Amino acid sequence: MTIAGPIPSTVRSRDELPDDFFTLFLDKTRTYSCALWTHPDDTLEQAQFAKIDLALDKCDLRPGMTLLDVGCGWGSTMLRAMDTYGVNAIGLTSNRHQHRYVRNQLVDRLIRGHPYGGVRRQGWEEFDRRPDRIVCIGRLEHLHPQRYPDFFDFAYRTLPEDGVLLIQTVVAPGPDRPDAHQTEFAAADAVSTPGTIFPGDRLLPPNGRNPKGVTQHAEDAGFMITGIERLGQHYTTTLECWASALQEHRDRAIELAGHDTYNAYIGHMTACADHFRNGRLDVMQFTCTKHTGLHRPAPRSGTLRDIPDPVLAESA
Repeated sequence: MTIAGPIPSTVRSRDELPDDFFTLFLDKTRTYSCALWTHPDDTLEQAQFAKIDLALDKCDLRPGMTLLDVGCGWGSTMLRAMDTYGVNAIGLTSNRHQHRYVRNQLVDRLIRGHPYGGVRRQGWEEFDRRPDRIVCIGRLEHLHPQRYPDFFDFAYRTLPEDGVLLIQTVVAPGPDRPDAHQTEFAAADAVSTPGTIFPGDRLLPPNGRNPKGVTQHAEDAGFMITGIERLGQHYTTTLECWASALQEHRDRAIELAGHDTYNAYIGHMTACADHFRNGRLDVMQFTCTKHTGLHRPAPRSGTLRDIPDPVLAESA
């Protein structure tokens, strides 16, 4: 199944697009990943906070800890962690607009006496500190699969003995699913183009050895998977919400980004919503717990857990 075909050269890259374009369809926290819809009357912002809280609750955060947010975007997860758990947070992003926005948010919080926060415009390969926990939401699928071992090795080496790595990523169905297949994407050098919400060569299954799944990459690095939760249908709802909002602001979006960029975003959001709806794609949270020697944490019962489908208000 091909997700992305040729992308017009006139489609602008994410780095070229102003923040104002994304604010047309994202909630005010600018969270650009799958939300979690738990109540019929949830707003997009409430659904995004529910997703962030679900992830942070698995990290066993305590005041004074340092949380590394790999691929922090506009900072919603790290800021929530600082405000809710009293942790210090460091975010990594390669995007200059996101870096400037998060830096300004952190300055405001520092003035008001919040825990320490920092943001760096760099990749995880360059990170040189020792966080207590790592969260990575919506960043892993941007990596070429050949780099997965390096990422998980980095996380394992960087974390302390009781460290936790929380991954939320889009996956292709595993070999145990009847509709299993390989999902191919645009070339790796198209990562910067906005025509693909999940840019990269391919998505991996959650489990398996051929191709190697996310779980196996984590375990090969030394982690123990202590929980997996499936949120796929929630991405359908999230994407539909984004597409509807962007369509409502069509004229302003075209003014900011041009017709081709607008069409690329609408087309890809709509197509991907269908893939999640039909189970051809999924999104999962993986709780990866570090263990050394005999100090192995007990796995959570059930391991794989489906998050209930979105709870939405009925149309009038």
